[in-house]
Amino acid sequence: MSSKIGWDFPSTNGGKEDGLNDSGIAFFQSNPVKSLTREVIQDSLDARISQDLPADVEFELKFLDKKDIPGIEDLEEIFSQALNYYDTGESNETYEFFIQASEFLKKNKVPVLAIRDRNTSGLTKIDQTKNSHFHRLVKTTGDTGKTGTSHGSYGIGKHAPFAASKLRTMFYGTLNRDEGVNRAFQGVIKIASFDRGDKYLTQGTGFYGVKEGFKPLTDLSGLHPFFVREDGDFGTDKFVLGFDGPNNWKEIVIEEAVHSYMCAILNEALVVRVGGTEISKDSLNSIIELIKEFNPESLCIEYYLTLTSENRIEKVGEFETEDGKTETVKLYLLPGETFKKKVQLVRGSGMKIMDKDRFRVPINFAGTLIVEGENLNKVFRKMEPPTHNDWDPELYKKNPKYARNLKRKLYEWLNKKAREIVPELQQESFELPGIANILPSLSQEEEPVQEIDNNVKEEKINSIQIVKSPHASPSEKKRKQSSSQGERKKRRLSVPKDREARAVVRSIRAFCCDPEKGMYRVIINSSKTGHAKFKVNLVGESLTEKAEIKTAKNEQTGEKISVNDNVIGPVYVDKSMKLTLTLDNVTRYSLEVIPE
Repeated sequence: MSSKIGWDFPSTNGGKEDGLNDSGIAFFQSNPVKSLTREVIQDSLDARISQDLPADVEFELKFLDKKDIPGIEDLEEIFSQALNYYDTGESNETYEFFIQASEFLKKNKVPVLAIRDRNTSGLTKIDQTKNSHFHRLVKTTGDTGKTGTSHGSYGIGKHAPFAASKLRTMFYGTLNRDEGVNRAFQGVIKIASFDRGDKYLTQGTGFYGVKEGFKPLTDLSGLHPFFVREDGDFGTDKFVLGFDGPNNWKEIVIEEAVHSYMCAILNEALVVRVGGTEISKDSLNSIIELIKEFNPESLCIEYYLTLTSENRIEKVGEFETEDGKTETVKLYLLPGETFKKKVQLVRGSGMKIMDKDRFRVPINFAGTLIVEGENLNKVFRKMEPPTHNDWDPELYKKNPKYARNLKRKLYEWLNKKAREIVPELQQESFELPGIANILPSLSQEEEPVQEIDNNVKEEKINSIQIVKSPHASPSEKKRKQSSSQGERKKRRLSVPKDREARAVVRSIRAFCCDPEKGMYRVIINSSKTGHAKFKVNLVGESLTEKAEIKTAKNEQTGEKISVNDNVIGPVYVDKSMKLTLTLDNVTRYSLEVIPE
């Protein structure tokens, strides 16, 4: 090719120099293949040309002869010069990077991951800078032209593929439907500033194409066919030069495509091809079976069922927009013994944002929540950080108060609907094999309780058998009542004078005795009588938080016990005593009661 075409870098001109640790790339370095999959599919969905056709995204890895790589000789020289510049006699991260890159370029074959989309607009306005999608992708930082419900809003996702390149190098190609110039190809490299023998150091970002003005190629006749689209094959190409992926990269791409864009696939807005594997609405069931083979714990499996099972439960919620109107969200819930009590939150055209967990519900389930309303989507989009994996109301600068309220109401509604799927418990008690030595028998509450056997804590609950609680006859109840009153009187008469002594607690047991009223029984055994306070927490698989206690009562004396936040007491503890707590919520919880 002409010497006017190749790799070149803008000069710092004495200004800011760039280090190797690009903040944009750093966002995606923990899992580069997963990150680039999510980001490039997002771009293709946003560029979808018609609602009648799905965005079609293809991933293909090819090992090209080094001579077929555009500007390969320039690249070898660039890495050699940078290596010499950073060779200070002491090892450092930048120097090690250039050593590895230089060694990599000595190989005869170079792995190139091609990501091609179709049924998209391509990168438009190639020969312009203003409102040009090609210019934004290749040359801008922190800028995006996406609006409305389009997913990207920071322009940082374009850095994800660089994190998967041993050379920090990408090529971009496009064939669009513009009149005039509609075909282009350009390379971008993101490394550290270095000395090329000019007056000033280079900037860290360089470009392949027409050196004058760092412009893209529009005549692609000199390129290897791998980099060139056929006429009429509209769309965008992204080539990761020196692809640095593990051997199972295909499995990672397949699972991430399904995990992040399951709704878009089922809605026929997206088709993904990985090697010879097609992921579409029609093939998704077989793809889920494939994912089961290499990752049986994948959340994709249960989320797929929430959207396809005939037994799923559908809920519709309405939420107020900023202009006072209402828009909807849809929620699909499905109980399942092995499910992980998580709900995937999906926005816009089908991109999953995150998993919502921490549901205090006594059954396992899975769910999918889809924000449907256009104005709601606009707000939630602005609430997302650059990685699009959370909703932070403070990021909605226009009206953070509204955003906080919207998120709070959405989560409250979601928690409520999750609780509603719990079937009403008609039985009065549960028999739990494996923890018989920990929980007291509700029919024998008046008997002395035993000490906890610590070895029992390791036992697993293998099954739950529901049994009827036996009812005492009226005469038996009367005898027990009379006996209880006598025992309480004896205890009051035998209370030690030193009531300031601190109790030594041996064991504590807590269980729900009336779920409809939110009432819990706490049985405390002590080896030494005295005063004590107790902290009460709600516990679950993934959280521990304060219990909101309405009332606390000594069941044996009838005395009310003071409550401060989630702490009860001080209370005088006999060798064996019972407390009754009423929580500010009727959902059945597991309680953690610990001396303070």
